[in-house]
Amino acid sequence: MGFENLAGLWALSALVPFIIIYLIRPKPVEKVIPSLMFVMQERKTSREASFLRKLLENLLFILQLLALAGFAFAISSPFIKIPYSVASENTVIVLDVSASMQAKDGVAIRFDKALSTAKANLDGRISIILAENNPLVILDNGKKDEALSILGKISPKSTSTNLGDALLTAEDLLGNKKGRVIVISDFITTEGPDIMVAKSALISKGNVVDFFDVGSKAENVGIVELDAGKHETIVGIRNYNKEEEAFNVKLIKGNDKISEQQIRIEADSKEKLTFETPTELSRIELDVKDDLAVDNVAYLSAPSKKKIRVLFITNEKTNSIKAALEASPDVELEVRNPPVTNAYNIDHDVVVLSDISKDLFVKADFIDLKSYVEKGGNLIIAAQDGLDKIDSNELRDLLPVALAGRIDERTTVCADVINEFTKQFEEEKCFAVVSGYLKTSSKEGTFAIASTKGNSTIIVLKERGIGRVIYYGIIDGLSDFKTLTSYPIFWSKLLNFLVQTEDINDYNFRTGDILAVKEQTVKTPSADIETSKIILDEAGVYELEDKKIAVNLINEGESNIAGEEKELKLSKESLGLGKIEEKRNFNFEIPLLVLVFLIVIFELFYIKIRGDL
Repeated sequence: MGFENLAGLWALSALVPFIIIYLIRPKPVEKVIPSLMFVMQERKTSREASFLRKLLENLLFILQLLALAGFAFAISSPFIKIPYSVASENTVIVLDVSASMQAKDGVAIRFDKALSTAKANLDGRISIILAENNPLVILDNGKKDEALSILGKISPKSTSTNLGDALLTAEDLLGNKKGRVIVISDFITTEGPDIMVAKSALISKGNVVDFFDVGSKAENVGIVELDAGKHETIVGIRNYNKEEEAFNVKLIKGNDKISEQQIRIEADSKEKLTFETPTELSRIELDVKDDLAVDNVAYLSAPSKKKIRVLFITNEKTNSIKAALEASPDVELEVRNPPVTNAYNIDHDVVVLSDISKDLFVKADFIDLKSYVEKGGNLIIAAQDGLDKIDSNELRDLLPVALAGRIDERTTVCADVINEFTKQFEEEKCFAVVSGYLKTSSKEGTFAIASTKGNSTIIVLKERGIGRVIYYGIIDGLSDFKTLTSYPIFWSKLLNFLVQTEDINDYNFRTGDILAVKEQTVKTPSADIETSKIILDEAGVYELEDKKIAVNLINEGESNIAGEEKELKLSKESLGLGKIEEKRNFNFEIPLLVLVFLIVIFELFYIKIRGDL
């Protein structure tokens, strides 16, 4: 026992004068009493009556002594240290709902064991945090019945694991309060801050942190890479087991098997397969039986394939641009040679002018091309010697630049902006060398895409009406660009940009991403929701108003469910498993004052019974 106010013990000195006063007895006074008042009982009865009388006479003294002593001790604030569990006040459950929690554990899955552990540790006011790739608070300072109701509705997701941020969220929820934080997981941590650092921060504020590991040894073969392309898709498959695995990989569209390949993967190794990308929805399935099903299927979504119809107008038999367009499987190319241009009859997606003869090109065709653009067409005008000499007001009006003759100097062409068709130059912006070019100055309202180091615009775009015109200022005969592997890619990307062909990457996502859309009803793999922000935390197909998207786990760390191969290895000693208690002071001040009050009440009652009141 200790005392918070030792000076209060001096109050016990008040007992000394109290005892002295009690010991000072008044002198006896002689009185005449009739003898008939005394009737003697037998000796034994007399002794008992005498003892009871003395006890009753001293009872008042004892009550007063106890009252004074209790009051004196209350002033000194006595206390004792007793075991105290912080869980009796606040409990924060951090529940791992990542993809690895779907792994089999006997006849159940790891998540079932996690739920049982959570339900058995609901004390005090309860908060629940779901540890996905981003922590999600689903209950804050709730009651036990609320927590049980919520836990009964939770199922594991298909995301990566971020326990570190979940612990930091638990710290924010507790604030200045103390409590017990219970982390229930298989501790396959694939992202976020170090959980031991987050744990230390919680403990330093007086909280208790318990880690419950529900992981177990498991076997798995999973799809860990998926590179969906417009024409082909590359699939990376990893074998996490200690033995070689051989199985079939199927490409399925609807209920039909499109193709099937057999693969053999050595222990703890990865292999890749290539499939032709189907249009619309399809899926790749591994014909294996392991302990994690979510990475045995990869969903694919692709827009319907549509060729870009291009009209190429030229007077040259050989042309680098023409060769690049002919080599593209996405292009349906038609070539017209002036003067047979028939510009009045154009319904193509894109028109390209390159190496035209000023003597053969009919001036009236420029009027038709101008009308084609203003109605929504896309026109590319390629630079050539003598382009500035063509006598056509319509051509000069169509061009997004003003031409000022040829400059013969060696220089480099660099991208001014990185967009859909210059993204390949993001790391090395200077992508071509030229020995000559047409000097230009951009017109008002144009958008410069590339230029020479001499600040002459080489590639520039201008919107006209509801159509667009691009000036391609690299004269291929005076440049090395046509010999580079980036040249056909540039033209393919440029055409796709002009006709706004849908990118397959806009149809395929990883779990954990957040997709912003206009407010609409979205059909997820498990429910229909009305939203403008889709949290992609389930693997499968999401149906939007304008398209269907595929969402896959594709996480090499999350698929590594083998117990001994965790990225974060934790022993029971380091985790602090079990229920931890701390000692707290139990103060007797209030109980003593209550006891003194009860003694005083009893004293008054005793005096009343005795007849002194």
